[in-house]
Amino acid sequence: MLLPLILPLTLQALPVLAGFNWDIIHHGVVPSFQWTRPFPSDGTDPGGLTVNCRHSATFNAKMYKLKDLSALPPTGLAPWKRGIEAFLRERDYVGSWDGVDHKGQDREIVVMEWADVPLGVRMWIEEQQRDQSEANDNKWLFRVFEKPKEESEIISKTVKPNEPGAPQQSGRGEKEVEVADDDKIVVFPAGAIYENLPLWVAKGSKCEGDFNNLAKYKSRAIEHSVLAWPVDHTKPQRDIGQRDITFTIEAMSVTETEAGRYSRLMWEKMHRTIRRHERKQTREERQRARKEISEGWVKDEL
Repeated sequence: MLLPLILPLTLQALPVLAGFNWDIIHHGVVPSFQWTRPFPSDGTDPGGLTVNCRHSATFNAKMYKLKDLSALPPTGLAPWKRGIEAFLRERDYVGSWDGVDHKGQDREIVVMEWADVPLGVRMWIEEQQRDQSEANDNKWLFRVFEKPKEESEIISKTVKPNEPGAPQQSGRGEKEVEVADDDKIVVFPAGAIYENLPLWVAKGSKCEGDFNNLAKYKSRAIEHSVLAWPVDHTKPQRDIGQRDITFTIEAMSVTETEAGRYSRLMWEKMHRTIRRHERKQTREERQRARKEISEGWVKDEL
């Protein structure tokens, strides 16, 4: 009789799955994708939380498939083909929207004008690029390229971030002055933006300080947290040669209510109990299998 009493409380803490991306069913998700939508898709406030503020913003971009790399712009990315291929070889593909993996040459990548990327996101990307340590490799998910000055020019290297007091290293490997923002693009799988979602909508919000503090950014609210999600994205009209898309990100600063905290702790306790039971069952099954094998060997010897 305990279960009916627990369920209404725990449901407040569960992620909301409305607005489902059906590509997940058709194509699958990369193993590394662990994010779920943290608030309702109908615009209502999440249960068990006090919403301190919320803010959204829409961005223009282009979306390509890997099979577009050899085609010339605007339907392809031929000038950057070598650089993009090298970029994608260096790390596991983190998926498109919702971590979807269309696999092979149908894998998707987003391309944006560097100048259209919010300053906080640009600073985060450059900070990641400066950190060459192996521990940081899984976060180095964006690559910045210079635009070609001539139609036949091939861009194979990235624009490296400027070190304080040092000249910018250009995509050609020559020491030059810093490349203007309008002369750069950024390339990334859509799944990369889950690492820094609140930064995209921080400017102009009433919670700019919270949104710029990624330490508060959680996949699920705990006490005073920041939640964020790409709540909408369009698809390119590939049948007419278009690659343009828009995507909208929403973030909110939230504080758990007493009821919400109680609900979360109850759910976490239930989850731990279920996991312990599963591990116990697994151990017992392994022990039983070893015993059957051992007894089988004894019978064979007899």
